[in-house]
Amino acid sequence: MMIQPNNLALLEGAIKPSQPIVQILDGGLETTVQDYPGREGGLQMGIPRSGPMDRTSFALGNQLLNNPLDAAGIEIQFIGPKLKFYRETVIAITGADNHPQINQKPIPLWTNVFVQPGDLLTFGHAEVGARSYIHFAGGLDVPVVMGSRSTFVRANFGGLAGRALKSGDVLTAFAPLTPLEQLQGRSLPPATRPQLSHQWRIDVLLGPHDDWLTARDITQFVNTDWQVSPKSDRVGYRLDGPDFEFSYNAHHKPAENGDHPSNKIDYGCPLGTILFCGQTPTILMVDGPSLTGYMAPFTVAEASLWQVGQARPGDVINFQVVDLATALQQS
Repeated sequence: MMIQPNNLALLEGAIKPSQPIVQILDGGLETTVQDYPGREGGLQMGIPRSGPMDRTSFALGNQLLNNPLDAAGIEIQFIGPKLKFYRETVIAITGADNHPQINQKPIPLWTNVFVQPGDLLTFGHAEVGARSYIHFAGGLDVPVVMGSRSTFVRANFGGLAGRALKSGDVLTAFAPLTPLEQLQGRSLPPATRPQLSHQWRIDVLLGPHDDWLTARDITQFVNTDWQVSPKSDRVGYRLDGPDFEFSYNAHHKPAENGDHPSNKIDYGCPLGTILFCGQTPTILMVDGPSLTGYMAPFTVAEASLWQVGQARPGDVINFQVVDLATALQQS
């Protein structure tokens, strides 16, 4: 799916004095405001992109509501929040099925739902997938910091007060671009919804340091069932699996690269880089660093990043090497 983010100015210029839309009664595990594509252009200052971990589900939610594609919504991780609505609006919930309910009655995902003042939105726990998204008609209004409304919790900026949402918070939303009665009931056909699983096949490209692994290491990497470690978050996903032997280049490198074969003099690294931190492959995600001192023999193709964002601890990841032309065609 090709995602063409609108300019934030479109959202801000399209209207509209924002109004309180919802109060947070319980923040859940880590519930944050995010937008797509997040905070671009800050890597040279060590500022990551942030934004939704599953950008595909996030973009589809905004499309359902006819929001600008950069409209802000809420990302839920594993355990959802409890919210009370101040005024009528239309919402859409996408991503992992956290069993959302309005006033204790189940509501469908991937479908626009009309809510009224006083309605309570609650969630259970997802059995498959890691993250869900709540979208509001018009999009959430939180301050723009460095070109984005996304929350970067580790640096305490963006979103609402630079942190995860908590009890007592009040969020405001812009007025909808489309009358609510025209939005209600719109649904995404099941065949076009992202398919979540406990086993993921992720496309990767070789490089930039694949010559620091042996041919046997590379074969082992693509033939292994890698298990997602509990030590995974929006910064990076650690993978549990077998050890590597590393190539002659990694064992006989200039001294400034460090002692361990996986060590390398610091360099800039993009979103999706797979670092070898010692013997542990680690996928850099949306809140990840822009510099590293570890080798990176593989990079996740952009079209597969949403799948990593939906993988949960214990899930199995298999990798498939693709060439650059294939990766670009799929993005």
